[in-house]
Amino acid sequence: MARRRKKETEKTEKPKRTRNWTFIVYPESAPDNWRSIIDEDHVQWVESPLHDKDVNPDGEVKKAHWHILVMYDGPKSYDQIKALTDKLNSPIPKA
Repeated sequence: MARRRKKETEKTEKPKRTRNWTFIVYPESAPDNWRSIIDEDHVQWVESPLHDKDVNPDGEVKKAHWHILVMYDGPKSYDQIKALTDKLNSPIPKA
């Protein structure tokens, strides 16, 4: 029983602090100045080319999006990165 509880809490725990985080930005919901918002954090970051031709396994076309990787000098918590992604109307960040 203790083992089951451990697995349940592992799924609900927020990631630990880390320097590198990734998230998605959707053109349809991001503010026009979303790149400037990231720049205001004074952090190194990389933007993928626009993914506008990705397809789900069932053949449905995915929404256009960019993959973003932010690389901080020191560890940042999930909540710190979530504050940034909330400004960008982006889904949950991942370590």
